[in-house]
Amino acid sequence: MYYTHDMRLMPIVHSGSIAPRAASVSPALQALAGLALAALALAAGCVRREIEVTSTPPGALLTLNGREIGRTPTRIEFTFDGMYDVRLKLAGYESVAGSGDSNMPVWDFMGADLVAEMVPTDIHRLEHWHFDLVPDDDANASLKDRAEAAQRYVEALPLVAPDAPAPAPTATPEAKKKKKAAAQGNP
Repeated sequence: MYYTHDMRLMPIVHSGSIAPRAASVSPALQALAGLALAALALAAGCVRREIEVTSTPPGALLTLNGREIGRTPTRIEFTFDGMYDVRLKLAGYESVAGSGDSNMPVWDFMGADLVAEMVPTDIHRLEHWHFDLVPDDDANASLKDRAEAAQRYVEALPLVAPDAPAPAPTATPEAKKKKKAAAQGNP
C-alpha cells in the first residue's frame, strides 16, 4: 500500500516475486574476488606460543599442571595464558614446587587475536622460566646413614635362626637311584 499525492490509499500490485533484482557482477570480477579471498586465507599467519623451562643444574624432571613433560632444558607449546603449576625434581637437590605465569600480550585479546591470525606473518611468542635448584646435603647424608644402619642390622642377624626347622634333604641323582632300587627290592 502507498499513498498518492491526494492522500488516497492505493494498492500496490506485484507481478510474481517481490525479491529485489541482483546487481550483475561480471564473471571476471567474481573470479578476482575469489582469488583474493583464497590468497588471504593461504597467506594467513600463524601464532605459536611456547614456554621454555631451564634449570641450574640442567636435567631436572619437569611436571606442568600434573603432566610430566621431560627434562630441563625443554620447550612446550601452550594454548592458554595464565598460571601453571611447576614441579622440578633432580636427585641430590631439593624439589621445586612453584608456579609460572604466562601473561597475555595485547595482540592475543579477543578481536585482536583474529587480526593477528590473519596477518601474513608468523608470530612466535616465547615465555622463558628459569629455576635454580638448591643442593640437598641432607638427602645424601641420610642415604648414607640408612645404608650404614641396614649394614649393622644384617651383621647382627644370627647365621641360622634358632627356631628354624631343619632343612629338607635335597634330591640328588644318587639318592634317586637308591630309592628306586629299594622300591624294587634290590639293596
